[in-house]
Amino acid sequence: MRIWRKILSVRFANLQAIFLSRDGKIQTMSFDAPHIEIQAFQRIAEIDPIEWDRLSGERPFQSYRWHEYGERVMADCKPTYLLAYKNGVLSARASLWLIRNEPLPEMPSLMRKALTALFKRWPLLICRSPLVFTGGLIIAEHENQKEFVSALSNAALAVAKQQGASLLLFDYLSVADTQSLPRFFNAMSVPDPGTIMENKWRDYDEYIAVGDRKNRKNYNRTMRELEKLGVKITRHAKVERIDDALSLIRNVEQAHGSLPNPWARSMLERMEMVNGTFVTAALGEQIVGCGLLLEDNNAQTTTLLGHAKDVPFVYFMIVYESLKVAFEHKVRALRWGSGAYDIKQRLGFSLEDNGAFAFAATNPLLHKALGWLK
Repeated sequence: MRIWRKILSVRFANLQAIFLSRDGKIQTMSFDAPHIEIQAFQRIAEIDPIEWDRLSGERPFQSYRWHEYGERVMADCKPTYLLAYKNGVLSARASLWLIRNEPLPEMPSLMRKALTALFKRWPLLICRSPLVFTGGLIIAEHENQKEFVSALSNAALAVAKQQGASLLLFDYLSVADTQSLPRFFNAMSVPDPGTIMENKWRDYDEYIAVGDRKNRKNYNRTMRELEKLGVKITRHAKVERIDDALSLIRNVEQAHGSLPNPWARSMLERMEMVNGTFVTAALGEQIVGCGLLLEDNNAQTTTLLGHAKDVPFVYFMIVYESLKVAFEHKVRALRWGSGAYDIKQRLGFSLEDNGAFAFAATNPLLHKALGWLK
């Protein structure tokens, strides 16, 4: 008979969660909700990949392999996977990450410093798919969304309390998603949603030919100017000069007032796990631009863009090369995150409905204060 070191019981309005933990680690969870049982895992390797991918379906950046990549890259962030079963069938899940070094958006310096110190001591527990602009709450389409959202969010809040997190955060939500959350969450919308483009062209040449006239003229002008400069573009399956690439990436982050991505180096070092493509623009032996292209479930994202401050047009060259790769690989969608909306909309991207987030504090006083500040 196993001897459990600690049994914690947390009661909610309609649910009772029981955590069985040994050496402080969550083993299982069950909820007193009709036909729903929630199990917790702390490594993706503990979960059946077929079962996981069956629930993921064709949702981009939700596959088992993607989460293996996420765990390796974000080795400093503790994952917890909550799997919800109904009548023995996996019907929903939440992917949670305990993060102490979340890159905060642009805000007053003193506020950013205060929050950075707060989250280093009392980290965030964030429900999201790792490394991309995608939420981590997945529910089978035929199931009752509100029922599973309620069960998983209550379970996630209990995990946040047990792991010493300050806030439980669900981000990259639609407005409709926030309406399914329990009332103890504070929900907000932000003015920088992600961007997406559905692939409806046979190839890159057709995309350029039938696309926006201004974009076509800009493309032709960019190619002429870069040819004059002697800039060459190359694709790589492995990054050879990571420090040079990181220097360019930090240039772009600084220009946008963003904190450095703490996982950038690891993303580049392990890109082979997800068959990533690293694109560079070089002027002679000097790298003057770069971007990392990642694909999952037939969708592409472009991230870790970098370029030298004194070489014009390089950003557009990397963007156009990303589009070429996407069309060659026949992806069905391109998801490029937030920012640079004028350029992206001219390229054919539209705004995603994922600009909402919701949070709940584990401490009642902090919860009230944040609700007031909202």
